[in-house]
Amino acid sequence: MVAGLAGLGLGAVGVYYLSRSRPKAEEKAVDSVAADLPQHPGVKQSDNRASFCQLLSDYRMRLKQQQDLLADAEAKMRQIERQAEEVCRVYAQDPTFKYNCNGWPVCSWNEWYTVSGTTTNQQANSACLTHLKTGSGLSLRIHELKPGGAWDDTWEDVKRINAQIADAYQQIQSLRVQYARAQDQANAARAAIADLERRISDLEAQGVFC
Repeated sequence: MVAGLAGLGLGAVGVYYLSRSRPKAEEKAVDSVAADLPQHPGVKQSDNRASFCQLLSDYRMRLKQQQDLLADAEAKMRQIERQAEEVCRVYAQDPTFKYNCNGWPVCSWNEWYTVSGTTTNQQANSACLTHLKTGSGLSLRIHELKPGGAWDDTWEDVKRINAQIADAYQQIQSLRVQYARAQDQANAARAAIADLERRISDLEAQGVFC
């Protein structure tokens, strides 16, 4: 009888300690899972799964916003580049001179030059486009008026070309400011996208799928 009571007593004690130990073990397991979850602004390790799901949803929404901003910035950059192609061709103009003679066979008695058109200076054109994209230095181009009576008929045309070049030079400076602004927007969006993608992957790697 005494032995039976002793057995029951030990059994009760065992059940008591078992009942006390299980919640601690479960609590440690929960703490371990929580400790594995990444640290993210706005939530604590102790928050429930719904908090992480809400955060994941917010990350995805912000990711879409940044992707849209990047697309807008890149589209703006392409638009500016197309504008700059025409502006840079004007900036890179070189006058083409034509020789005229009205005293054949002795042309030196009556000879002169005229501007028959323009050609594109490829080096100047390339420098102009590089300036747009990188902000590298760009100088104003001016074609000198050739002295002497034989060149009189070229002066007005050369002045006109110089005026066009000066106007194109100012335009490319304005386009450069716009392009740099779009570049900054694109770079900021790319950095934000990389960060958000890392955060999303971080949560998903911990089993947070919502």
